[in-house]
Amino acid sequence: MVRYNAALQRIARAVRKDIDEVIVPLVKQYAPEYVQDSTPTLDGWADTIARALQFLLGKWLSPPARQAAESIASEFVKSQMRVNSRGRRSCGIDVFSNSQQARNYLDAATYQNATLITSIPAQYLEQVSNIVMANMRAGMRPSFIEAQLASQFGVTARRAKMIARDQTAKVQGELNKRKQQAAGFEYFRWVDSHDQRVRHRHREIADKVTDYGKGVYRWDDLPLSDKGEPIQPGSDYQCRCVAVAVPDFKVKQFQEGKG
Repeated sequence: MVRYNAALQRIARAVRKDIDEVIVPLVKQYAPEYVQDSTPTLDGWADTIARALQFLLGKWLSPPARQAAESIASEFVKSQMRVNSRGRRSCGIDVFSNSQQARNYLDAATYQNATLITSIPAQYLEQVSNIVMANMRAGMRPSFIEAQLASQFGVTARRAKMIARDQTAKVQGELNKRKQQAAGFEYFRWVDSHDQRVRHRHREIADKVTDYGKGVYRWDDLPLSDKGEPIQPGSDYQCRCVAVAVPDFKVKQFQEGKG
């Protein structure tokens, strides 16, 4: 998660550098003129800034940028598969094997993460556009607009960190499921983080006594989220819960009243 977050933070900082070098000078150039003239023409500051924003958006959504995002995403997913495979002895299987199934998972997870990565500059620049255009129209001073842009960078940096944390949990949860099922485990125990940040629903799931044991579920019969959708540990947004494999004999003992 640390290395992935660092890579996403570098992207956020690089976009901010472009904004500081391309957009902020235009704000300083046109803001005083706009304050004096409340009826600018379409070929004035609005078009100039819009073109500059489109230039930056095109740069960060270009094929080379997408390729860079895919490279970061691929390395992240591979690193998570390596981390997960180190614990293979607990289930007797290595999910990081050279199989078509593993390659399919790598491709799908890489694609999804690359899309999330490219959404960082896309959403960042969209918010920058809203900030600049709205405040320029309102005649706000460049210093105020710069402060708003600095605040938006903070929002973007926090979102990048949340993406890294959330995807790390999701990928590990998915790999853990694959490993347990491949090793023949039909059941798992939902274990939460035992702190105040645990969702109420997730604590309910972990504490519920099912037909298989306390907090025990079948992989093919998952518990439901607040929205009524099947969920597994790590699949919910920023979920920190984990799935612990439960052998069949433990379930049988519980069902026979010996658990």
